[in-house]
Amino acid sequence: MTAAGERALTPAEQAVATGLAPFRARLDEIDAQLVDLLGERFQICREVAVHKSENEIEMMQPGRVEIVRARYLQHGAEVDLPTDFTAALFDLMIDATCRAEDELMVRLAAGEGRASAFTPPARGKTQTQTRARGSVT
Repeated sequence: MTAAGERALTPAEQAVATGLAPFRARLDEIDAQLVDLLGERFQICREVAVHKSENEIEMMQPGRVEIVRARYLQHGAEVDLPTDFTAALFDLMIDATCRAEDELMVRLAAGEGRASAFTPPARGKTQTQTRARGSVT
């Protein structure tokens, strides 16, 4: 047993793990980037919620959602993602970000926070580049 309570790998298992290590490292890096980008996307949606609240704009913009969904599905097809996966991921992301946006707008309308408290300072070039790709808000 190892210190963490796991059994030691056999030589064959160690060889497999060693061969997979570069792939796993790349996947770990991509997973971290995905989480960072999703966090950034949620933050932008919070900023949009503040803007919509301040300017009395309806939270849901169905036409915009359909435009972005179509673009998202097209891009997914271009990079060889399965259509059902791309659609499900988009729907999950939009449902979650719209819910977060709606909840924030309700809190702002109820006076439960200042709009500026939800708008962080810019974080640099990566955030700006991501914003240029667009969001569904």
